[in-house]
Amino acid sequence: MNCNYHSTQEAKAICEKCKQPICPECTINVDDKTICRPCIQKTLTANPVMIPKKTFLEKFLFFCYSLIPGAAHMHMGLFRRGLQFMLVTFGGASLISFMGLDFLIPLVLIPTWFFSFFESYHLKNQLDKGQRISDQDLFAHQLLDYTPLLKNRRLIGSVITVIGLISLIHELDRSSFINRLFGNYYYLLRGSLVPLCLIMGGIYLIIKAKIPKETISNSSEQE
Repeated sequence: MNCNYHSTQEAKAICEKCKQPICPECTINVDDKTICRPCIQKTLTANPVMIPKKTFLEKFLFFCYSLIPGAAHMHMGLFRRGLQFMLVTFGGASLISFMGLDFLIPLVLIPTWFFSFFESYHLKNQLDKGQRISDQDLFAHQLLDYTPLLKNRRLIGSVITVIGLISLIHELDRSSFINRLFGNYYYLLRGSLVPLCLIMGGIYLIIKAKIPKETISNSSEQE
């Protein structure tokens, strides 16, 4: 006796639901019961999973959350990613404003806001479909692996010292002590701090990128 769905294959069992002979390829064991694949598919299509519809209030609240970078992510339970969105957006804007480079604030706020807004709806659609979402970092480890930086105590100490000096200068600026002592030199240094850091960081990356190339060329010459 051949399979009811594969006429070239010999049947090895009988489906307990449709009572048709089936081959091993069509056989599925469910709770020690032999059922064919077509019967399983008919059962699944006859009883689709009903996804509860969102009310207007829930949609409106989520829209309000999505207007704030990171808030919608926290609403969905992605607290780590949402907190990083808030730190990048508001922390970056505050730091740039403190340095006197207000014209750079739109370069931080606009891309981050749009990315957070559309990603929150994308993740919401995945959750509505029943997909599982992990609370990942905003920057993937392939893009920014900061684990070695956390192990460098000298670097951490330097960063803390610089932040403390900036805070001290900012407090002295409130009392106009720096302005009376140095005049416009303070504002020149304050506005040049971020560009100098960018230049030094770029030079460091260029030098670091040249070192492996030189070692590769030297090794090839020795061979």
